[in-house]
Amino acid sequence: MGLSVGGCNVTGGNQATSPTSNDRELLIWWSEGYYPEETDAIESITRQWEKASGNKVKLVFFNDGEISQRATEILNGGPKPDLMYGYSVGDSHGPTFAYKGFLLETSDVIEEFKSDYSPGIIENITFLNKQTKERHPYSIPLSVSSAYIHYWKDLLEEANATDLAINIPDTWNEFWEFWGVNQKKAIQAGFVDIKGVGLPMASSTSDTHILFDFFLEAHEAKIINTSGELLLRKPEERKKVIKAMENYTSFYKRGWVPSKATEWGDVDNNINFLSSLSLMTANPTLSIPGSQTADEVAYYERIASIGWPKGMTGKKVRTDISVKQMFIFDTNKAKEAKSYARNLIKPENLSAYVEGSQGRYLPVSQRILENPFWNQLRNTHIQASRETVENYKLAYQILNPAYTEVRRLNIWAQAIEQVCVNNTPVDVAVDNAIESIESIFKKWERS
Repeated sequence: MGLSVGGCNVTGGNQATSPTSNDRELLIWWSEGYYPEETDAIESITRQWEKASGNKVKLVFFNDGEISQRATEILNGGPKPDLMYGYSVGDSHGPTFAYKGFLLETSDVIEEFKSDYSPGIIENITFLNKQTKERHPYSIPLSVSSAYIHYWKDLLEEANATDLAINIPDTWNEFWEFWGVNQKKAIQAGFVDIKGVGLPMASSTSDTHILFDFFLEAHEAKIINTSGELLLRKPEERKKVIKAMENYTSFYKRGWVPSKATEWGDVDNNINFLSSLSLMTANPTLSIPGSQTADEVAYYERIASIGWPKGMTGKKVRTDISVKQMFIFDTNKAKEAKSYARNLIKPENLSAYVEGSQGRYLPVSQRILENPFWNQLRNTHIQASRETVENYKLAYQILNPAYTEVRRLNIWAQAIEQVCVNNTPVDVAVDNAIESIESIFKKWERS
């Protein structure tokens, strides 16, 4: 159910923007904050803009699943707001919104701050428009994240009580083997229910698909080229995908992953890890350490975050970055929407909003990144996230918007679940996934 603020009452079904009413409220759909500070910041910024501009805003909050559903309904002809922000909407829907001509270009809004954005930000909000056949920025970047690795320092130390130093390998195979070895040590030390690796294996969570992308990159599998062409039928690329899938699912097969990981939803690897049921996990935000900020011992001393190990050939694994972005839809409130956006991305406002996320996401602004909040040397979580985001690559959905549907349907995650639950041979599961992805791309070509 959506919650509306800014002078409006609680609302369940929200009105679509009316093409004939120019005096109506500016309608904004927004992801409810994971922390109260996020919600408080956007409410305060909105109220201040209302007062300064004389415009009225209907600001409606949705949880993550609801706003993603709203985004899908827009693609299917449903109502559109004037502005929209959802944590995962940029990756799963943004390029499609632009492709279908639903959005306004935003170059004029972000121009003033363009030189201040971190590397990779502009490239990852530059989408293709089907009608113009041109690429332009089609959103307002607010923050950015990738997927990060967390582990329990104290549990690892207890599992290695006789060792003076614990060195976590930074090479791919050795890194993952390390956690399997330490699972055995931890069990011997009395942690009988613990597993070494807390990776999701379920098709019911987008995390599985997101994390598998890192394995594809580590094995140097190329899914789509820079022209947007699908490469999965090339024998050498199919072979690399099979190797990546074997690698990812092998941890489950070897008993290093919780058996229920094939049923996890988006928060379950967090819950499992925070319950000390796995030594390490990976997660597409810093929400795991962020949830412990009230406990300084847990945040700074017990949980640590580290970068990804080098890939199979010893190269650094390039990482997908997820830009958290606001969209301006092509409605009769374009002038007011762009005014609101310009106000929001002023450094003092954007800083307050992003810091309200407790470091869950990084600022897109290099100036804001200079603030003390983001530069505590003892904060391994922020430092590991900065290192991970800096080594970015262009996300597949930027190269071809058809890949947004691959992401929404969790195609790779479906294949992983087939291997783990149904014992489907890896090559068969990969071929099933390739067939599904090819079908999606062909449908897009015909649309």
